[in-house]
Amino acid sequence: MISKPPAVNKKVYMAKVVTRGNKLHIHYTYNGVRNRKATGLDATNENIKLLEDKVIPELMQKLLVGYQKPKNFAYYFEKFVQYHKADKSFHNRIYIYNKVNAFFKDFDVDKIKRLDIKEYLDTLKMKDKTKKDYLHCIKGVLDIALDDEMIERNFATDIRFKASIKEQVEVFSSDNVEKLLKNADGILKNLLAFLFFTGTRTGEALGIMLKDIDENSISINRSISKGRITTPKTVGSIRKVPILHELREYLSNQIEISKKNNSLYLFEYNGTYIKDSTFFKRRWKDLLIKCNIEHKRMYQTRHTFITNMLNSSKFKVMDIAQIVGHSSPQMILTTYAGFIKDNSIKIDDNFKLFDTKLTQSEKLKQKY
Repeated sequence: MISKPPAVNKKVYMAKVVTRGNKLHIHYTYNGVRNRKATGLDATNENIKLLEDKVIPELMQKLLVGYQKPKNFAYYFEKFVQYHKADKSFHNRIYIYNKVNAFFKDFDVDKIKRLDIKEYLDTLKMKDKTKKDYLHCIKGVLDIALDDEMIERNFATDIRFKASIKEQVEVFSSDNVEKLLKNADGILKNLLAFLFFTGTRTGEALGIMLKDIDENSISINRSISKGRITTPKTVGSIRKVPILHELREYLSNQIEISKKNNSLYLFEYNGTYIKDSTFFKRRWKDLLIKCNIEHKRMYQTRHTFITNMLNSSKFKVMDIAQIVGHSSPQMILTTYAGFIKDNSIKIDDNFKLFDTKLTQSEKLKQKY
C-alpha cells in the first residue's frame, strides 16, 4: 500500500493526466519547469483512475524527497562485467569493454543520447564488424540501467550498421600447398599439414592432446587462444575428424616429438601447450616470403581443406560440414559455392540406383 504523500504546494508541484491521441500522458511542474511523461497506457477511464490514484501520488512523493541521483556509466559497467565473466568470448573482448568504459565512465546514464554513441563509434578506425563488439558493450551496460529504471530508453538498441561486404574467402592452390609443406620444417611443417588435411581451426589444433588421437580419427574437444583453454567455437565444433592417409606421416612425426618432450599436447613448446597461434606468426610470414606466395592468414588452410573436399566429389556436403564443425551444410554451400569447379549436375548413367555397396563417406563413418 502506497502511503499518502504529505500535502504539497500546487504552485510548485502540479500534475495532471493528459490525453494525446489514444494514449495517456502525465504533465507536471517541478521547480517551475514543465515536464511531460509518456505512460504508454490507453486512454480509458480505468487507466486515468490508476494514474490519478496511484502513479501521480508516487511521482509527487519522489518530487518531495528528491529524485535518486543518476548513476554513471561506470557503475553499470561493473555489473555488466560481472554478468558476462562466464562468457566464452569474455577474455577476448575485455580489452574492448575497458576501452568503452574509459570513454563513457563519467557519463550519467540518463544523459547518454543516440548521437553520443554514434559519434563515439565514428571515432573508431576499424571495420563495422569490429565496432559491433563496442556497441554490444554499450547496449549491454545501458540495458542494465534500463532494468534499474534509471533510463526510459536504450538508445544503443536503435543503432544499425550498413550491411558489410563479406570477407573474401581465399584458398591456397595445390601447388602452393605442396610448396609450403616442402619448405616448412619442424613443428610448423607438421602443424600446416595437420591444418591442410583436417580443416581444423588453428586454436583447435593447438588444443589437441595425445589422448585425443586414435587409429583412424582425432577428437576435437578443446581450443586454445590467448593462453586460455576453452571448448571449441560451438557445440557442433566438438567432433571427430578422420585421419587422411596424407596426414599420417606428419602426424606420426609430431607425436614422436611430443612424447620425447613428455608433453600431453600434440603441438607443444618446452613440454607444454602453445598459448596462441601468434607463436607461429613470424615463421609463417617468413615461409610465405620464401615460397613467394602472397600473404594469407593461416586460417585459409581451413578454407583450402573445405574447397578441396568439395571438389573431390567423394564426400557429401553434410559429411564435410560435420568434419569441419559447421552448424549446417547450408553454411558450406553459401560460403564455398564459388569455389566448386563445376556447379552443373553431372549424370553418370552407369550406376545402380539401389546399390548396397557403401559410399566413401559411409566407409569413413564406419571407421570413426
